[in-house]
Amino acid sequence: MNRRPRGIRRTAAIAVALAVTVAACGSDDDADEPADEPATTETDADEPADEGASSTSAAAEEPAELEEVKLNIGYIDTSINGVGVIAIANELGLWDEYAIDANLIPFTNGPTQIQAMQSGELDIGYIGGGAVWLPASGQATVITPSEASIGERVIAAADLNATSMEDLRGKKVGVPEGGSGEMILALALDSAGMTMDDIEPIVLDPPSIVSAFVSGSVDAAAIFSPLSDQILESAPDSTILAQNTDYEDTVFLGAWVANNDAMTEKRDEIVRFLSLYADVNDFRVGDVEATVQYASDESGVPPEQLAGQASVSQWWPTEEILANNADGTTFTWFEGLEQVFVTTGRLEQVNPAADWVNTELLAEAAELRR
Repeated sequence: MNRRPRGIRRTAAIAVALAVTVAACGSDDDADEPADEPATTETDADEPADEGASSTSAAAEEPAELEEVKLNIGYIDTSINGVGVIAIANELGLWDEYAIDANLIPFTNGPTQIQAMQSGELDIGYIGGGAVWLPASGQATVITPSEASIGERVIAAADLNATSMEDLRGKKVGVPEGGSGEMILALALDSAGMTMDDIEPIVLDPPSIVSAFVSGSVDAAAIFSPLSDQILESAPDSTILAQNTDYEDTVFLGAWVANNDAMTEKRDEIVRFLSLYADVNDFRVGDVEATVQYASDESGVPPEQLAGQASVSQWWPTEEILANNADGTTFTWFEGLEQVFVTTGRLEQVNPAADWVNTELLAEAAELRR
């Protein structure tokens, strides 16, 4: 899917507004003069009128026209944090505003986007927290954190009468492989002094975990929102044994990432995208309802499902992201997430976040917002 043009650029509208403002100021100053006699001052009475002054002033305020650049951009088409960003950019005409010829490619998950980057088919993409181990292992570069998810849960069936993770010893636990469900399960087990060997993990694709839990095929489920919400709606007497809000030191961060080669070969284009992203990000922080509607219109996903995702996604204004980048908070959060991947065996060690998280480009992009 290619970006959709949205007609008149906002910068052109700004120029028109400035020209009108200059003209209006001139009318106020000349209100008492006869209609057939131009107003003058002692210093410029003999000087010819500068008929182009208003337009010159307006043009001086207008940002320079940008040369169009091309980017292949991936996103998760069922995620408010993926398709939501694309939908806002479409709706506000930001691809035109920033002169980006975007080849927009929908994906169902983060790992397949990293694979597309490896083959050179993708420049930029969005991944959820469960796939962050891939850039942490050097397979891509994080260019900005997107959101903190607070919707991951370990849920036990009501007939298990479980009150703690200890009650899951030897029990069947449905869990998706390599995602944030696996992460919350690992955290909960580790906190209870347990490992995956103490339970019987049943690896299923995420939607199948819901049906397996409801049918009684598994005793518990480790899953993310909105699927965790679906389980609780279908089986309201179930027990939440753990959720990621229980672990304040571990932030489940989603992120926008870039192809490692593109970080050098398309550096300026990535900065351009991040300027656009800053605009989109501040819009979604300020208007969640519109973000949900735009994302639903774009993807066909029911708005109530996307609203549920938004309710468990923490978004920060761009200025706050920049402050977190500057004081090291962003690096600390990502390294905390790495520790979970060490526990799950996805990583052998915690790698310094500064090696795979770039905070400089967003700072540069913020200065270039239009």
